[in-house]
Amino acid sequence: MSILCLYPPLAFSEIQDMVKFEVAKNYYRQGCAHFNAMRYLASVEFFRKAVKEYPDYYTARDHLARAYKLAGFADAALKEWENLAEISPDNVAVLSKIEGLRFQDAAQERPMDGSEYVEYDAYKSSAYNRYRFKNPVDIAVDTEKNIYITSFSEGSLVKLDTNGRGVFSIKTSISGTLYGVDCHEGKIAVSDFRGDRIFILDANGGVLLRFGASGNGEGKFHGPEGLCFNEKDELYVVDSGNSRVQKFDDSGKFILQFGKKGEYEGELSKPTDVVTFGDRVYVTDTGNKRIACFDDSGNFIKNISGEALDSPRGITRHRDLLLVSDEKKGPVFYRPAENAFAPFGEGSSLSRAVSSAVDRDGYIYCLDYDRESVVLFSPVQKQYSSMSLEITSVDTASFPVVAFYVNVRNRDGSAVYGLDKTNFTITEDGALITNIYSDYLKRLMPSVSISLCVDRSKNAERYRGDLPWTAEFILQKMRKNDSLEVVNFNRESWVGNRFDWSRRRALKAIRERDYGEGKNIGKALYAAISDLVPRLNRRGVVMITDGSVDGDSFRNYTPENIINYAKSHYIPIYIISFREPDERLRDIAVETGGGLFRPRDVDGLRSIYSRIKNAEEYRYVLVYSTFKLKSFRGWWADVKIEADHKGQKGVEWGGYFVP
Repeated sequence: MSILCLYPPLAFSEIQDMVKFEVAKNYYRQGCAHFNAMRYLASVEFFRKAVKEYPDYYTARDHLARAYKLAGFADAALKEWENLAEISPDNVAVLSKIEGLRFQDAAQERPMDGSEYVEYDAYKSSAYNRYRFKNPVDIAVDTEKNIYITSFSEGSLVKLDTNGRGVFSIKTSISGTLYGVDCHEGKIAVSDFRGDRIFILDANGGVLLRFGASGNGEGKFHGPEGLCFNEKDELYVVDSGNSRVQKFDDSGKFILQFGKKGEYEGELSKPTDVVTFGDRVYVTDTGNKRIACFDDSGNFIKNISGEALDSPRGITRHRDLLLVSDEKKGPVFYRPAENAFAPFGEGSSLSRAVSSAVDRDGYIYCLDYDRESVVLFSPVQKQYSSMSLEITSVDTASFPVVAFYVNVRNRDGSAVYGLDKTNFTITEDGALITNIYSDYLKRLMPSVSISLCVDRSKNAERYRGDLPWTAEFILQKMRKNDSLEVVNFNRESWVGNRFDWSRRRALKAIRERDYGEGKNIGKALYAAISDLVPRLNRRGVVMITDGSVDGDSFRNYTPENIINYAKSHYIPIYIISFREPDERLRDIAVETGGGLFRPRDVDGLRSIYSRIKNAEEYRYVLVYSTFKLKSFRGWWADVKIEADHKGQKGVEWGGYFVP
């Protein structure tokens, strides 16, 4: 009896490879389960096993590198991606990750000047219907990169979102003509030139406060124009018709005034705009073709003039520079530290620049009065670099609804904020997903999760009586939707109280007297960050310590591991030190975006809770309904996520096992 073989038999080595791959695939799947639960170090162990079992399992090696990076071990991640690059030298995605890590490691802040900007887009009033901005005179950008434009002839305030789409066009009064606009902490200030009033609005255009009247007395105006908030939420207003600047508190109460009509020191002629820079106030003294500088008490400092200025109108701050919009000569930078002008750039299409605004990513928005348009300029390096996308978790618990947790960063590692669903494209197994939802975190009720690390070493025991009142600066501000855990540490670390909103239970845990030898700071901070990573509200670590460090403080996790781990997940670390702290603690606090305080710094202690709660949300959760059915259980779905924003693009590949 003969048997007909349609396929050649598999070699023994091929069978072994198949068996090894199936074993590796099982390890990989377990690693993905830990990765998606944001237990990155646990996932590392399974991805390593998968790679050891089957060295050519490139997807497992890539996930191993991702897990290392998200766990704070950037060097180990770089090594794994470099191994992949040797195996597959044409893999653009891997090369991009390597380049990004190396660039972030070497990146240093460079001085910005006009040669670093390139014009790349324009929002023209004529392209809008309900949101046209005829005769535009001033512009501002808020923290979400929404754009506000005042239309003088229409007396309206127009709001465009970060992608240039119209949000609203409102009028504060029937006969008003709006001029100046500025934003600060969710509030918008606008000046009514004809009505001689100031309006404070919320982000939706609702009126929160109005003040002012016609005249030349305190708190009265004759044609108010540009205005600006300072860091204390105080408002400076250019009272152009009265040739002065007035300063008000956050309730609209008059504080002081400075300037008078003339051409000599401290005098102004047709002033138009104002900006604060530290304790200095700069006013565009348009009629005198200069900028007048005062201190924040209204004392005259100096006049700034030169060939770069002919008719300065708008003025705004950009890092350590001032950007002046001269309607005849165009935009120009001024460096206060050097008392020198720097060119903005060449080749722009601006006809009559009257105002400019800058967002925190360094994009510049110039308002062109004649062409009724907003001309956008990008830092040139952003036009030749890509954004970095990283998937931090995939949630399939509500399948067929799938949620991808994604971080988006610039090439230098800073967060890209203010994106919405139109900036993302998702493709699953080659099919375009059209029903993306991206506002999940934004719509959650604002709340905080804090991990309070308490030093229980022998050195810190002398301060045990000071712990409760120090912690009270945070505990007294907490609400029922907030939560706090207590993590104790000396040689080891342990949880004294799980996440809870109860002030009483937290204080009970803080008053414990379980002090001992050692001071394993790295282990405690790493555990605190790990507990916070999966939580969806605003998060922060607060450590109370005597400030000393011993030889074993960072034996498990180095300061670099802690800093990388916290920065990977946007978790700031605040350190309260009873004595002068070790420099390594200072670095951890500063590098993670937190702060370092001594107990005598009462204002600083009081600010910690609000700084955490009011922090911006940089994480994105992209939610969509997949076309796959539950019958696909065990199937691996390939997913590609792309981002596109202001000329920058980024892409990341990932996927999930159908549950």
